Amino acid sequence: MALPREDDKLNRYCTFWRNGLHWFDDNGVRVLVEIVDESQSVLVMMSCEKGYSDNMVFLRRDVIGEVMSVYKESCPSLEVKELVIDPKELAYPVNTPRERTTYGIYNVLLAIKKRKPFLVSDKGQTELKETLTDESLSDISNLSLLGGRDIKEVIEITEEFKTRLTPIKLDIKDLDIVIKELTSDQHLSCSVWHRLGLHLGLYDPRLVDIDERHRGNPVKCFHACMSAWLRGEDKVREKGGPSWSSLATALDTIEEKSIATNTRDKYYTSNQLIA
Repeated sequence: MALPREDDKLNRYCTFWRNGLHWFDDNGVRVLVEIVDESQSVLVMMSCEKGYSDNMVFLRRDVIGEVMSVYKESCPSLEVKELVIDPKELAYPVNTPRERTTYGIYNVLLAIKKRKPFLVSDKGQTELKETLTDESLSDISNLSLLGGRDIKEVIEITEEFKTRLTPIKLDIKDLDIVIKELTSDQHLSCSVWHRLGLHLGLYDPRLVDIDERHRGNPVKCFHACMSAWLRGEDKVREKGGPSWSSLATALDTIEEKSIATNTRDKYYTSNQLIA
């Protein structure tokens, strides 16, 4: 096991063996990368602590990107297949990935593009959202499965579809709309403001300051929290910036899943893209 040095920016504990490595870090994420089976598949598996799925998605994009980069540099002529293992069959060890129920990356992207709710295999069907539980399916070009690649390297995107992928961002001018949407329309309790703010990218000291400034009044604290988010304070930009999509993701994380779903559905069916 390789232990982190005191000044190690990655701050992670790594275990290495002949054909793989495993590490966990201070962002609540565990990662396994391993070469398995006779055809030498590269297996990438990740898990995270509850509430840290955003960190996992960001890291998954980087890890897959590194794997694809090594492939392109070392054996660019080799024909490869990119597969997603059905989560119901994702138990370690995975000695022969192709014996599990898998879905090709192309087929996954095609299902998202065609707005299909299920992926189909010879064993039945699996809901797309169950296969990509932590991904924002409304922003197909930014899926972590692409590893940072241009989506056009994997699937053809028409001009019409690219238009729908154009992000619609929110800013401080939308404060009244966001407040009304969450509280009046969807009846979100203002008492969740601190947890929601953390997952939107606001730092805890800022949230503590908001709490002290408004003497714990949940309504005023909620308004101040959303205002800071819409201004892009702290690391809000790193989480995609203020948008209906990042808001829905944060709501999912704090277990306000019905409101998250309603938010996505409302702004999708009205032909506004959730960025």
